[in-house]
Amino acid sequence: MDRRYWVFKITRGEFSKMFRQPSITQALAVLAIALALSVPAQAAASRTFVATTGSDANVGANCSATANCRTFGAALSVTTSGGEVVVVTSGGYGPAAINQPVLISAIGIDASISVVTSGANGLTINTPGNVTLVGLNLHGEAAGANGIEITQVGFLRLYNTLIENFTANGVDFQTMGKLAVYNSSINDNGGAGVYLNNASASAYVHDSSFDHNNTGVGVNVGNATVADSSAQYNGTGFGAASGTLTLFNDRAMFNSTAMATQTGGAMIFADSLISNNGNAYQITGGTISGTNPGTSLIAPGQSSTGSLSTAITLQ
Repeated sequence: MDRRYWVFKITRGEFSKMFRQPSITQALAVLAIALALSVPAQAAASRTFVATTGSDANVGANCSATANCRTFGAALSVTTSGGEVVVVTSGGYGPAAINQPVLISAIGIDASISVVTSGANGLTINTPGNVTLVGLNLHGEAAGANGIEITQVGFLRLYNTLIENFTANGVDFQTMGKLAVYNSSINDNGGAGVYLNNASASAYVHDSSFDHNNTGVGVNVGNATVADSSAQYNGTGFGAASGTLTLFNDRAMFNSTAMATQTGGAMIFADSLISNNGNAYQITGGTISGTNPGTSLIAPGQSSTGSLSTAITLQ
């Protein structure tokens, strides 16, 4: 650009006019023009795509179906609130932070998140909106802390999810809100498969398995229901410290302790199989109740600590 420098001779009156206070309308108009010129519009799409053959440079194309991105982080940055990230090819996509309502779907492929950094999480969720995850595999590699760390969410839904080998919890739910887990496997974690730790939190688990965790499903505070699910080879299959846990049509087998309560915890079980555990139940505080008529089998050959409370009459 050809830059030229000019010298003007300005009279006192002209100088005064140049610095006269503009009107509010003029000032706002100038500000609006300046912002429009200086801040580029944020690209966004309601549906974005990731693939192992993609490139994060494709955020400029909104991670489209023909210009996939490589990581969840890049795709999320150009996905509208409440939109969807679609996983196109099998492979690893790395840890990510989810700070907006979104659906991430991986159907019919192996979409994995491996955590090799000590103390890191697979996914961290911090949004007041709803998040749905379908078909993801989270691997802690004996290094990652939590598979999914939730610090804020409206409703988190997990479908067909594998979470394994984290040093802390598979799902660490530390906030008020709702959690639903369907047809998932949460195994080999140093803490709980699912851990609920907020008085205003509620969780529903259906058709899922918890193997070889410290605790399969643990409710410190909050309220959870587990149905048509199983806990095997855990330290404790199902535990309630100060919260409430309801079990229906569940199996607890080969655990050190199948069911445990502490402090003010309350547990109710119905139509369940409690078999081949070291302890069928361990009550060091709180209550554990079956049903009347009894619909559960506590197989012989297991120890127990404490006494079951009066059975709840079925209606």
